[in-house]
Amino acid sequence: MIEIGKGFGPVVQVAYLVPDIDAAMEHWLRHAGLGPWTNFRNIELPTSFDGRDFTLRIHEALAYQGNLQIQLVQSLNAPDVPTPYSDWIRAGRYGVHHVAYFTENVEADVERARKQGFERICAMKDKGGFRYFYLQSKAMPEVWIEFLESYPMLREIFASGIADAARWDGKDPIRRIEYKDL
Repeated sequence: MIEIGKGFGPVVQVAYLVPDIDAAMEHWLRHAGLGPWTNFRNIELPTSFDGRDFTLRIHEALAYQGNLQIQLVQSLNAPDVPTPYSDWIRAGRYGVHHVAYFTENVEADVERARKQGFERICAMKDKGGFRYFYLQSKAMPEVWIEFLESYPMLREIFASGIADAARWDGKDPIRRIEYKDL
């Protein structure tokens, strides 16, 4: 795993904001041989960002290169809805959006990040009640960091994805799952 940041541990995910998740998965498959992809459709996450609460709507795709998770994110919110992606989308900017770290103590890590200059915070929660935090620094606004609240099921998802990618034979390259069906 890649070591960057100060004291947050290894990067476990690199995430890309994409305009079309289907085209992005096909691109990664064709040009990088990366797969298989697990594609979660129509994710809705209760979110707090820039002082307002709303539902973040995205498609997400996950694949692995060694121990590193590659995440593709397509925003489904209207571009005028303030989200962690909306400034980028309005500017026509796509590409690496954030790197992620596991955290055992999200409050402590968010506070440490604040002390390092990460001020803008986006808090999200999944169906299971587990939390994810994006943080942005004025010193490096082009790449956010994310804390993934570590819990056994998330660790199992990573371990399973890593093992699946290692034995992948090129068949069944995209596995689509509706978020509401989880």
